[in-house]
Amino acid sequence: MIENAYKPSSASDETIVAPATADQAAGVAIVRLSGPRAIAIGQQIAKRRQLPHARMCFGGLHSQTERIDQGYVVAFVGPKSFTGEDVVEIHSHGSPAVVRALCDAAVDFGARPARPGEFTRRAWLAGKLDLMQAEALMDLVSARSEAGRKQALAHLDGRASDALAGLRLPLIDAIADLEARLDFATQEDVDDLDRQAAVGRLQALAAQMARLSGSARAGQLRIHGARVALYGAPNAGKSTMFNALLGADRALVHDQPGTTRDVVEAQGVVEDLQVTWVDTAGVRDASGVVEAAGIERAHAAAAAADVVLWLTDSNQSEAAPLPALPLPPEGPVVVRLWTKADLLTSPSPATPAAISALRPGDVQQVLARVATALRDLQATRADDLVLTRARQATGLRAAAEATTRGAQALEIGEPLELPVADLRDAVDALDEVTGRIAPDEVLQAIFSRFCVGK
Repeated sequence: MIENAYKPSSASDETIVAPATADQAAGVAIVRLSGPRAIAIGQQIAKRRQLPHARMCFGGLHSQTERIDQGYVVAFVGPKSFTGEDVVEIHSHGSPAVVRALCDAAVDFGARPARPGEFTRRAWLAGKLDLMQAEALMDLVSARSEAGRKQALAHLDGRASDALAGLRLPLIDAIADLEARLDFATQEDVDDLDRQAAVGRLQALAAQMARLSGSARAGQLRIHGARVALYGAPNAGKSTMFNALLGADRALVHDQPGTTRDVVEAQGVVEDLQVTWVDTAGVRDASGVVEAAGIERAHAAAAAADVVLWLTDSNQSEAAPLPALPLPPEGPVVVRLWTKADLLTSPSPATPAAISALRPGDVQQVLARVATALRDLQATRADDLVLTRARQATGLRAAAEATTRGAQALEIGEPLELPVADLRDAVDALDEVTGRIAPDEVLQAIFSRFCVGK
């Protein structure tokens, strides 16, 4: 794991408090404090003179005026804690009322409510983790599938950070070599620069960065899941198929065309990948303002999907052409399906593989085709290192482009100052990904997505 080179002091004169567990009834809840007064506040709540490091202490939990509950209090003396500061965790019964009372008591004793992601931000400031690991922590907390859990854990363990360190070090070596030649150009014992060999090394580095930047879609699918939109003309069987894929009557089904006017979403899992199924309004020439709005939303849902199931009624004499649909450059995989085979009286050569949402075997075929499309989109083995954020991919692309410019400058014989500047740009781009360089707006965007107690 690389060390966080951007290390402003994490020391703060403020002690923060927040629930570390969900705001709902449960068997156990945890309230967390971090900062210089965390242990003193924990002692007051537990009514104990001492809280030994990493030892659970059972007893009453108190405010300034009354006993709130009974439970465990454990202290972690900095820097041997998640945030690097003194940390106290209070384990109580999981009543929301108890949790609120404990947080209020901590505030009365001198803490303040934590902001979203503030615990993790303090951990980053203390060098306990870098920005990629902070994002991985958020992914791990929100993971709903085994694939997402494994991907998040690989980043949290530092694999991605190590990979970027492996790209950064050769760039630093190249910069040092070129700058040494600039500084000592007049000395006779300076070796001639083998520009061709240097160009080859830089081109290889740029190719590695480009490959890694291209893995972000696979990583995002594993962490955040996939969106699969059902799309097609009115009465093509979209809502019936939507319900069949879910195994539940989630969308209204009727013989009258245009029943669905808005986007309907539901969650599922396909081969351990979280999937959001999206039912959409039928696409045709709109007969009114409301239907036109629904069709516009159908277009938007399809464009934002990873896979589009394009449904056509197999009883039509000819397969309808795909309507004009503006798709992004790396748009969804479109899977054509001819439906309502149970109503088909005379099979048509144009619909050789008609299916019915009423037949379980046909629904399993659709699920298998979706699974194949999602595997193709990931385009990488499950154990390969991938990125998980657009921010990370953007940084790697910028690093690759700058490295390529540096290689080109060397190859055509430009003064060494120019490739040095390009390679420094590449290093800066990598450092923004891991947090060695940390613009305030990037930090705000990352940590504001965390829950208050993380």
